[in-house]
Amino acid sequence: MSETLFGQIEKITFHNEETGFAVIQLRVKGQAGLIAAVGLLGQPVVGEILELTGHYAVHPKFGTRFEVASYTAKPPTTAPGLKRYLGSGLIPGIGPILAERMVKLFGEKILDILEREPERLTEVPGLGAVKREKIIEAWRLSSGLRRLLQFLATFGLGPALAQKIMRRLGPDAENLIRANPYRLAYEVEGVGFKTADRAALALGWAEDSPERLEAALMCSLGDSARQGHVFAPSEELTGAAGRLLPMVNRKLFPAALGRLVLAGRVIPLKRPEPGVQDIYSPKLFRAETWVARELLNIARTPPAITIPRPQKALEWAEKTLNLTLSQDQRQAVMTAITAKAVVITGGPGTGKTTITKAISQIWRAVTNRVALCAPTGRAAKRLSQATGLTATTIHRLLEYSSQAGGFARGPNNHLDLDMLLLDEASMLDIVIANQLLGALPKNCVLILVGDRDQLPPVGPGRVLGDIMGAEIFPVCYLTTIYRQAKASLIIQAAHLINQGQSPESLPQNPDVDFYFVAEEDVEKIKDKILRLVTERVPLKLNLDPKTEIQVLTPTRQGDLGTIALNNLLGQALNPANGPRLTRFGQSYQVGDRVIQIRNNYQRDVFNGDLGQVVELDPENQDLVVEFDQVRSLYQLAELEEIAPAWALTVHKAQGSEFPVVVMPLFMGHYHMLRRKLLYTAVTRGRKMVLLVGSRQALTKACSDAGESLRRGNLAWFLKEGPPPLNYAASGFDDELNFDD
Repeated sequence: MSETLFGQIEKITFHNEETGFAVIQLRVKGQAGLIAAVGLLGQPVVGEILELTGHYAVHPKFGTRFEVASYTAKPPTTAPGLKRYLGSGLIPGIGPILAERMVKLFGEKILDILEREPERLTEVPGLGAVKREKIIEAWRLSSGLRRLLQFLATFGLGPALAQKIMRRLGPDAENLIRANPYRLAYEVEGVGFKTADRAALALGWAEDSPERLEAALMCSLGDSARQGHVFAPSEELTGAAGRLLPMVNRKLFPAALGRLVLAGRVIPLKRPEPGVQDIYSPKLFRAETWVARELLNIARTPPAITIPRPQKALEWAEKTLNLTLSQDQRQAVMTAITAKAVVITGGPGTGKTTITKAISQIWRAVTNRVALCAPTGRAAKRLSQATGLTATTIHRLLEYSSQAGGFARGPNNHLDLDMLLLDEASMLDIVIANQLLGALPKNCVLILVGDRDQLPPVGPGRVLGDIMGAEIFPVCYLTTIYRQAKASLIIQAAHLINQGQSPESLPQNPDVDFYFVAEEDVEKIKDKILRLVTERVPLKLNLDPKTEIQVLTPTRQGDLGTIALNNLLGQALNPANGPRLTRFGQSYQVGDRVIQIRNNYQRDVFNGDLGQVVELDPENQDLVVEFDQVRSLYQLAELEEIAPAWALTVHKAQGSEFPVVVMPLFMGHYHMLRRKLLYTAVTRGRKMVLLVGSRQALTKACSDAGESLRRGNLAWFLKEGPPPLNYAASGFDDELNFDD
């Protein structure tokens, strides 16, 4: 039988910030001692008063506990309770000291002051204007968040998702969700269809409602994009949606797809093959169409400036820069200074960096309107060091404006350029390619440099491969390995892997830069990685293990994923020695190595940037990360933008190089053990690469050339011409053949 319990939280024994599951100790009026309560309790705060519904149960290990089915939270009303409540970390910027001053000044009215008269905080001694405004805003968000938490808890959704939902949907999130729960899946990163669907069904939505079927289709299309595809075939899309809703009649999905088309929420493209239709999101359809159009326009438009006497220019570059170029390198340079656009591709040791320097210096001697860029900050920094010229990320080149809420550079405000050179072009996805090409004047020379054998971009599409396949630009293949590079076993290993051969046969002695350490047992692999990173490699190469050795691994999960390895390496390289800041189960302290995991244009920090925690303030609950001498402040609620970086996935390491790379290989990563992944990992190391794991896993990775083919029509558009500009609004409904 259900019971009701009123009590005040005295202690939080356990709390999972992701799910909201908590074990708390309550002081209940009229009962001796504390009562344990367990359940989904959102973000419990010491001092908070709870009204709990549930029942008592006896746990075989922990004894009698109150198991919570639902709850209502209320703030405390006494001065001691309010001090603990406000000083518990509930509001960023308010710690125990400030909480005591506030309660001492306003007494039991402090919460009313925060809610109705926040301007009176000016009366609090030592509270500056900037911090006061931050506290007022944090209180407003916290109040809305706590109401949202109680609403979401009825669907089993925890604080981690509540935070994301609040940031995306705002203070009116509860009403918006009630009106259409599937907005959670569409608009909030990390909330999948099943979570949104659980909320919808709990709110009484019908199992065969049109909104539910359409949401399943839209979420399936989003899943397809996250797998790297630009579109999904209509039959495959309806099939995927049907698998999400196995109890719904499959015949209903084609009609639901038709409604999405008529509403303009998806765009169908009829292929030459009979009965085949490609379904796009409007964003990706526009991106792929415009990328094709811009590339063709660039190819057809004469350059604004040409290099006079290109042969003399090449000879000047060789002499001035003291270079001796191979025949294929000379041909690549000549093409880059005579053609309107060119792709230059080659593996490690073939001199991409050398000819990039020659090309950029020749162009710079002719015109100041030259730009060099790369997809990541680290790649841009390497490009700048290699060429002696300023290089930037694509995002910085396009001048993001927080006031305008987007890039300042685009089709209506072209970059003032005669030549653009893009390095690490294999990382270019269809969305950022659209942004970049739209900002280029059509008479600008375009030079794309990249390694076609590396992993495809994280985002949808494979722009470099499609451009090469369409053959609209000349493609220069660098195949000659420099004599100096031949001496490097890292280079030899990379080329062996690319040819499908295991590098295990390479010589192993103290003077080489590539090692394979054979080990089958997972725990022993972890132990060897730990000793290599913390002891043997730093001693051998005189390196700082905190900043100059990078562990790479195929996945986040598992015994040898980034989560487990970051815990292991963090404890060894930066043991707990001071205050920590914890958010959703992840703790940070000064000295921790971190990675930015999403673009933040306001901070000028981007996905993949590596940094180190240099300051931490437990009172204000914020920390400072230094990225390449640029410092950025993160408040507690913003910590989901960063992640530990002692170990990274290989995908996150694209575009970066490290003095030393250490990588585990074992059969638990079976589905990720592909040639391109291993090749990309090995080519990230500059001074030394160490692979630690089983011979079977190494052989599997080298021999498996399988690549999940990415669905996209860019190569087709480049060969046959893109769809007309008004395609999306041209009303092709009579050709869709969707079931009624």
